[in-house]
Amino acid sequence: MTTFRILPVIENRRLGPYTLLRIKDVGIHKYAGCGQFVMVGLSFLRDPFLLRPLSFLSVDNDSFSLLIKIKGRGTEMLSMVKPGEYLKVLGPLGRTILPGEKGILIAGGIGIAPLFYQSQWMRGGVLLYGAKDKRELVLVKEMEDRGLVVKTITEEKGGTVCDLVMENIALLKGQRVFICGPVAMIKSLREIIRDYTRETFVYLERRMGCGIGGCKSCAIKTGYGYKFVCQDGPVFPLEEVEIG
Repeated sequence: MTTFRILPVIENRRLGPYTLLRIKDVGIHKYAGCGQFVMVGLSFLRDPFLLRPLSFLSVDNDSFSLLIKIKGRGTEMLSMVKPGEYLKVLGPLGRTILPGEKGILIAGGIGIAPLFYQSQWMRGGVLLYGAKDKRELVLVKEMEDRGLVVKTITEEKGGTVCDLVMENIALLKGQRVFICGPVAMIKSLREIIRDYTRETFVYLERRMGCGIGGCKSCAIKTGYGYKFVCQDGPVFPLEEVEIG
């Protein structure tokens, strides 16, 4: 939906080092697809002016949830919005994907958010999940309850998600893989898994001014020319995109 809506926050709680916001939106489940996102901002302030792109964490019949990591002033202010206050929302935006009932999910840090949403469509598979410390490993039990085998690793214990993938590389043979995490992680994984997977897709995060292709700030270079994360993504075949 490409019209702005003013929607109420109905829950704000901590989830590890992150903030989980639940926003009331009756009927959202009818048009929010796997892979999509929303642009979110404060309804009562003009500064910061630009909305922030945030992946869906979950979608229910009458609400949706977002997971926020504080990266600057805008996300810090969003994390402090209280139940009963309102947010300006644009979306769902982006292209929907068909994830399949099973596959391999690879998450780094807050990259778990869109993959958790994707798992709503899955009936099994494997999640390889890395973070800086144990506090950042959120939603593990919930993923297991959805039928996924979850393997985790933390940097404080001396390993990265790339190490975890190499330890479990045999699981990727012939599988569809979906990745979401920091750019450095994605660049390393490209080389590690190149000869193993059947298909690999990546969720890309870019700064956006509008979310609908007008500002062109989220353009990325692909093997088929430049594309926009907001309109053509945010999920792309890994082999098609330049990461960096």
